[in-house]
Amino acid sequence: MNSKRPKRSAQPDPQRDDDLESVRPARKEDELATIRRQAAELREENLRLLAEMQNLRKRTEREQDETVRFAECELARELLPVLDNLECARASASASQNNGTLADGVRIACEHFLKVLQGHHLEPIAAAGRPFDPSLHQAVRQQPCDDYPAGTVLQELARGYIMYERVLRPSQVVVSSGPG
Repeated sequence: MNSKRPKRSAQPDPQRDDDLESVRPARKEDELATIRRQAAELREENLRLLAEMQNLRKRTEREQDETVRFAECELARELLPVLDNLECARASASASQNNGTLADGVRIACEHFLKVLQGHHLEPIAAAGRPFDPSLHQAVRQQPCDDYPAGTVLQELARGYIMYERVLRPSQVVVSSGPG
């Protein structure tokens, strides 16, 4: 049987081998470039996800801190009338001359209570003699005064408080309208 297939020679064709060798490295280089590009993309995605996780953790911590602060602020806001009553009792007991020990007891209780609140970042707002600040003070009335320029707090009617740089209650004040 005689077939029309060309006979294969035992000797390899050098030109054909050169063609195959030039094709193989080109494919390998393409595959290597593709793998490197995919690795770079995965690395970038990994870095983005890592940064996103760190931002999420920081945001969660901040939100938890704010939640705790908000709860403390609400409790402090509810305790402010108690502090006001203690200060009124202290002033009343001090005015009464025959209740020296009562006045001392109320003063000590008031100071201790204020110290505990200050340990939780509650601070009184300074008012008398200072310039009026609408973010810290609530003007109840104005009155002429020769000793202070206009816009100066003359008298504090109710003390205001700040907690964590947030005004819990503004000071209620009388403000100078200038010389009469």
